[in-house]
Amino acid sequence: MLKSKLFLLLLLISMAGVSTGAEICLKKVFNEYCLGDTLEQQLKRTPVNMQPRSNGDRAGVIYEKDNEKIYVMAYKGVIYKVLHTYEPQTQATMKDLRRRLQRIYGNYQDLSEYPDNTKNKSRQISTIRRGDGELRNVWQLPGQPWRVELGWTRKLGVSIAFFINELDEMQKEAARQGL
Repeated sequence: MLKSKLFLLLLLISMAGVSTGAEICLKKVFNEYCLGDTLEQQLKRTPVNMQPRSNGDRAGVIYEKDNEKIYVMAYKGVIYKVLHTYEPQTQATMKDLRRRLQRIYGNYQDLSEYPDNTKNKSRQISTIRRGDGELRNVWQLPGQPWRVELGWTRKLGVSIAFFINELDEMQKEAARQGL
């Protein structure tokens, strides 16, 4: 089922690109990046000083702005994820971003993970900084093929990511199978 949906999505994208030359954009994020567009088209619009890193059908580039980074990732040439890191990596930054996202997208689902004995916020932040926990809030609007995730991990710090749900699931499955 997932493979047929990917095929249909890729077919629609390729047909639109051939017949009209128009960009496919399921959701424009951070004012410059289009979920569903091709990485090739994105690089033409917004060049970057690096070659895309690739691993099988997955590829990505990193745009740097001051101390923040924007990761644009593609699966089979189609952008399925755009992630923006934020500085400073503090609880205040996290709260500000959550408030802004709630104003736009409404209520979120808290999918955070902490060790069992972590009850209060200061201990949760400590587990994040140690790499033992992660804060993850998810907004999935009804009927939309994309979602938004606000996260805080040791590796990436505070970030907002937009995903195309089906392509994200497909690339995860391909990674699990080693394809």
